[in-house]
Amino acid sequence: MEEAARYCRLDEARLHDGKQGVYIRQKNLILLDSRLCGVQRRCVLAHEISHARHLDAGCRCDRWAERRADIEAAAMLISPLEFAYAEAVYDGNTIGMARELNVLPWAIEAFRERLHDNPNLVVQ
Repeated sequence: MEEAARYCRLDEARLHDGKQGVYIRQKNLILLDSRLCGVQRRCVLAHEISHARHLDAGCRCDRWAERRADIEAAAMLISPLEFAYAEAVYDGNTIGMARELNVLPWAIEAFRERLHDNPNLVVQ
């Protein structure tokens, strides 16, 4: 939450249409669904912080901004060393790794994309 406060205000409400979170640029606000559990809240907040950092306009602004938000969220939530450990222990199983690292499965996939884009992050 401290990270979010650097960029905008943070609030909760009951969101609709399957939305878990949204960054509202005009109000300088991240709004999270009040029904999220801990791991969901953590991951969605990190994703929305990325949108706030870049002052993205609107929900689902474009696929590139969404991809960037997922990858940046994964970088906020997962260290390369912890990722390497979880990958070795769970033999690359996304669900097991997500549980180990306290993230949602999409964060594991986004971190894999990050590693693909920057092989220097790979821990040997």
